[in-house]
This record gives sequence, C-alpha cells and structure tokens, in this order.
Amino acid sequence: MSTTIDKKTPALALPEPSPDTETLLLERLKNSTTEEDYFRWMLFVVGFYRGINKIEAATELLQGFLKLNKDLEQSAHCHLALGQIATDEQRLDAALKHFTAALELAPKNRKVLYVLHNNIGFCLNRLGHFVQGEKYCRMAIDIDWTRASAYRNLGASLEGQKNLVGAAWALTEAVKADTADNRARILLEKLVTANPLVGVQCSWVSQILNSDTKATPDLPLN
Repeated sequence: MSTTIDKKTPALALPEPSPDTETLLLERLKNSTTEEDYFRWMLFVVGFYRGINKIEAATELLQGFLKLNKDLEQSAHCHLALGQIATDEQRLDAALKHFTAALELAPKNRKVLYVLHNNIGFCLNRLGHFVQGEKYCRMAIDIDWTRASAYRNLGASLEGQKNLVGAAWALTEAVKADTADNRARILLEKLVTANPLVGVQCSWVSQILNSDTKATPDLPLN
C-alpha cells in the first residue's frame, strides 16, 4: 500500500523564480535584526532552495543553524525540515532520525507534534516496522483526529500486520476526514479489490465508496 507523509506541493508547476529572488531572500536573511526574524527568513530561503532543487544549500543552512541555535522549538522545526528533505530523497533511516530528534526536543506546537508523529509512522511503515508505525500513527490521531494523513498511514500499518478490517476502517476514516483528497479512497478501493471479503464483512466500506462525495484529483507530494 502506498502511504503518505504530511506535506504537500501545488498541483501545477510554479513559474520559474526570478534570478533576483535568491539575492533578495539572502539580503533579508542577512539584515534580520532579531533571532526570530532570522529564523523566519531562513525558512523562506530553505523553502526557496527546495523549490529550485538546491537541496545541498538548504541542508547546509539548516545544519548550520542547528549548531548555533539554542531555541528548542526552532531546532525541532529544523530537524523536521531535514527529515522532509531526507524523505524526498528516499533516505528513510536518516529521515526517521531527524523526525525522532525533533520529537525529543518536545516542541509545544500541536501541528508540529502531529506532523512529527505521523511522519515517524510513515517512515516506520516504509521500513517494514508496522507495529511501531501503528503506535505513532495512533498518537498522531490522538493529537488531531480531524486530519486524514495519519489515518492513511495507520491503514498501511494495519494492512502490513494483515489486519485488513482495521486497515479498511482507518482508510474509511481518512476518506471522511478529507473528502477533497482522493488518496485514501483510491487505497481503500485497492484494498477491497485485492480482498473482496473485506467488502462483504464491512458494509460501511461499500457505503463510503458508493457515496456521492466528489473528490478532487490526487495531489502530488514533495
């Protein structure tokens, strides 16, 4: 089962950035007057570099900040970004280390906590550690049960453990949590197609798949 990590990119390609954009962002970064301002502009620069595939520059900026920074919340953000970069490059062991390091800093931001638990669950699933992956996906859901991503990843954890009914339930919850995203619906359809008995055992699966809910086309991830 294909699973997702908690991050999105626009569905359409963005226009090519102006050659002056990098210079402008670096000037704003250099001229920052407070640590908070510097951190904010650094994240803009990192996002810009990731957008134009200057991954090494983005990584160096984040790692350099981590060496000097003492703010735990900001350090957690840096590890989160480094973990996302590693995930993009399919370096899942490295991504897992960064997400775990961020979580160990005990960030207070609820959204960050959700993303970290969910992304750890995603990495563990991809590495075949489905029992551990389930644990982190469930913790993410405990933090915010209204978001779809952790339910999708929980579906992968449970399917990996051959708990097909549980996987169907998790994917159904993901469909209900975000009707504008086709990913969970597609995964649920694949699960039922491969395991027809699940559709017979769980009438609610057919109900959600046959509902009139109109979902938008799948969005790519970065």
